[in-house]
Amino acid sequence: MNNLFSYLLELNISLIILFLAYRLFFEKDKNFNLRRIYLLVAMLLPLLLPLIPDSISLPGRPLSTVSINLEEVTVFGTRQDTAALGSLSLAGLLLALYIAVFSLGILKVLLQLGYILAAILRSDRFTAQGITLLASKSLHASSFFRYIFIDPETEGSDSFKHILEHENTHKREWHSVDRILVELFVIVNWFNPVAWMFRRSVIENLEYLADSAVLKTGTDPANYQLSILNQYIGSASISNQFSSQIKNRINMLNKNYKFGSRWKLALLLPLTALAFLVVSCTEKDTPVNDLETAEEAVAQAPEMEVFTVVEQMPTFNGGDAAIEFRRYIAQNLMYPPEAAEAGATGKIYIKFIVDKDGNVVLPEKEALAKIEGKPLGEVVVTGYRRLEEDAEMPDEKYIELLKQEVIRVVSSSPAWEPGMQRGQAVNVMFTFPVSFLLQ
Repeated sequence: MNNLFSYLLELNISLIILFLAYRLFFEKDKNFNLRRIYLLVAMLLPLLLPLIPDSISLPGRPLSTVSINLEEVTVFGTRQDTAALGSLSLAGLLLALYIAVFSLGILKVLLQLGYILAAILRSDRFTAQGITLLASKSLHASSFFRYIFIDPETEGSDSFKHILEHENTHKREWHSVDRILVELFVIVNWFNPVAWMFRRSVIENLEYLADSAVLKTGTDPANYQLSILNQYIGSASISNQFSSQIKNRINMLNKNYKFGSRWKLALLLPLTALAFLVVSCTEKDTPVNDLETAEEAVAQAPEMEVFTVVEQMPTFNGGDAAIEFRRYIAQNLMYPPEAAEAGATGKIYIKFIVDKDGNVVLPEKEALAKIEGKPLGEVVVTGYRRLEEDAEMPDEKYIELLKQEVIRVVSSSPAWEPGMQRGQAVNVMFTFPVSFLLQ
């Protein structure tokens, strides 16, 4: 659940950055093909940036910069009281609302597709100016992929050829692809007003593209504007409708905007870098102010040279530490009953050193600060973070119970096979996360 909210947050931050740039640099640009390319890229980039693996993300503030992160273990517990049932999390309610509106949006698109498909199947075909058209009064002047709907009774009117050329441009340049993509995009981001503004910009630009194609055929602009005004406003649909965006289209036809240069597409590079930086800084695994230090129940780490990666990594119980040590933790860790009863959940991080003799050493803060080369206030031996950002913060004593349980099991670990560097046993530091989750 939290991953979904984090993804949507990062997606929409990127969208806002790219859309603001569009409004600044492209909105008064008459190079509509350039605008179309930018809008398509601006639709895809926000979807992809949050999916970039953490390993190549720009750094935020990781818990440790000089340790190896082992894969976490999740410990499940149960509570006997029913207090949790009366406090359905805000995240759960928001998730239900999001899924409900998302589902309605998908249903609406499917119904529109079904309506258009039915119109394709039942509409009569006729040919005008060498183009096969579908006779439809309900869809009047509109197009969808290779199909053009038009009222056959308008064939003899002065505006017929203008409408036909306009809709044929939509068909020829596959504008329906943009329409489908932006409808799905706004369904994903329905809660963000910028997404709806983005959708409007995509639709407007497609209409501007088709209008400019008509004018390039030598059509008189004044007559063409009359053709636009003579059309009635159709119902909202995913098809390209001649009557949509009438006011804005006429305004664009009468404005003397410059034909922008292609260099503007180069803006995508710094904008993507900026969005990438913002996404990285909102990384959901970044610890925040709820990190707390453990009590002085850990062993003093001697002055030592500590490695993070060595030629031969330490092993545990004769196998890969990522597997065998996790198995050991899972078998020996217990959910503190008092913490479970109080509904305390969270993720505990612990740093430990496998020394050159294979013993597990938990350093004190002073020793860790020297090892990491950081100020004393910026290091933690054990830290706590909520599993969900909007989750209620447990009482400090329950956080301490979770920490002490992790310290107990890790510090009592059997001996490891030490890491080796250039044939010598060395000290290697690890960071290990444990999630406490109530069922």
